[in-house]
Amino acid sequence: MSPTILIALLSAAIPSYFTPGPNNLMLMTSSARFGMGRTVPHALGIVAGFPFMVFVVGLGLGEVFVLLPWLKTALQFAAAAYFLWMAWHLLGFSIGNAKGGERPLRFHEAAMFQWINPKAWAMAASFVVLAVEPGTGHMTSLLHLTAICLAIAPLSCATWMAFGQQLQSFLQRSGLQRHLGAVLAGLMLLAVVLFLV
Repeated sequence: MSPTILIALLSAAIPSYFTPGPNNLMLMTSSARFGMGRTVPHALGIVAGFPFMVFVVGLGLGEVFVLLPWLKTALQFAAAAYFLWMAWHLLGFSIGNAKGGERPLRFHEAAMFQWINPKAWAMAASFVVLAVEPGTGHMTSLLHLTAICLAIAPLSCATWMAFGQQLQSFLQRSGLQRHLGAVLAGLMLLAVVLFLV
């Protein structure tokens, strides 16, 4: 990968990884609800799942969206429905009163979520177009891209988990912990707006 392509990729990847989106908002929500330690498997699922998705898209799966343009819209609405369901359940949540059956996402669940995450699809497709070379350099550049995604993901995940911990701490200090569910539900609704527009 040439220095020019690497700089262009990092210029696109860093903002994409660190701005709000389904993965980041879910990590923040999980960290606020369950703590950073219990959210680690969720984060690891994203760290492994998204680079794997990038690799598979780079092998040619991204062409599916060219052949089936309605699929992107279907994924957006599937993710929106999931987030609306999460927001509904979060409305009744506050620190200390999580229901016994509630838990963070497991590793495999977070990894599989990438396949219905519209922001992940958009990122994967744009990264592949930007960084993967055609012809004989295809596999080498695809492996480099996958490694770069694997290197950035833990930093983004840790940042958003820390945001969740800070949100929980702020609400506890301010005596507003009973409103945590409403705050998190609002963030889920924001995520719906972000990937439907």
